[in-house]
Amino acid sequence: MVSRRKSDLLSSLPDCLLVTIISFLPFKQSVQTSVLDKRWKNICRETTSLVFKESEFVNLSADTETIKSERALFVSTMRQWISSFNGQVIENLEFYLSEPVSFEKEIISLTEFAASKQIKNVAIDFSSPASRKIEVVEHLVTLMHYQNTEFDITRIFFNLTHVRNLTICSFLIQMIQDCEDPMELHDAMEARHLVMKTNLHAKEFIGITIFLNSCQELESLTFDMDTTERILRISFPLDPKTFWLTNGTYECLERTLKVVKIKNFRGGSNELHVLKYLIRRGLVMERLDLYEAKGLDEDQKRLVVTAAEEVQKNVERGSKHLRITLHKA
Repeated sequence: MVSRRKSDLLSSLPDCLLVTIISFLPFKQSVQTSVLDKRWKNICRETTSLVFKESEFVNLSADTETIKSERALFVSTMRQWISSFNGQVIENLEFYLSEPVSFEKEIISLTEFAASKQIKNVAIDFSSPASRKIEVVEHLVTLMHYQNTEFDITRIFFNLTHVRNLTICSFLIQMIQDCEDPMELHDAMEARHLVMKTNLHAKEFIGITIFLNSCQELESLTFDMDTTERILRISFPLDPKTFWLTNGTYECLERTLKVVKIKNFRGGSNELHVLKYLIRRGLVMERLDLYEAKGLDEDQKRLVVTAAEEVQKNVERGSKHLRITLHKA
């Protein structure tokens, strides 16, 4: 009786409230509501937040063929959903897929959809779950595929130039370096807030500078340190210290970038090279927030403190208004 009463109460709500409620549901549950009746089918396609997560469809502990089948179903369901979407406003779009190989057309289709709806908050994440071990053969297949295909990663960002809040993964940071004329992402991006899920590995450095160059109005930059992500690129080694000491500046560093954050800060040498560069070059920076990684032992915590003191005391600052803060876990 209580369940029936709650159901009747929910059905009595106006469409605008139901759309808001459905916008908070996981994508798979949102799809399931569409079979309730015609009203729900229409309402669920007016959601203002779209979050496509592979994990809702794919059991990554299953055998290879099952994973491929479930992943294909997930991508197909996503594409069917956006092709029949009849809502007017989408505030948020997130797409999580651990293996983008062979789904290039669907990915481009998704970014074209984002462009057509002028979505301002977008996250694209091709990271592998921390619980999933990447086999060497799979790693090489992915690498060979993207280094030999004509698929241009910059096409993704061409469709996202209007996005104001953008989250990208290490995969994209690495692979964009292999595109034709990568320092020019077609048009300047309008991103004001950029989150990079990264290892700050040397093979990501050029990709990081590509986005600094393209996001000319950037106001905040977050490095979300993801130590589980694979390093895909095979390239000539570069010296991190030399790279950041000799790297030039960018428009956002001189005019707009005020806040930099590092999440899961461990005080590693590459983190320090990047931070010192930003401190020197950031002429209008106001805040540098270092968030200590969780689960560190005492020696690791001391390294974090030492690294924070290094950038606080021994680096010449481009901005006299910069405040550097270490946030303990």
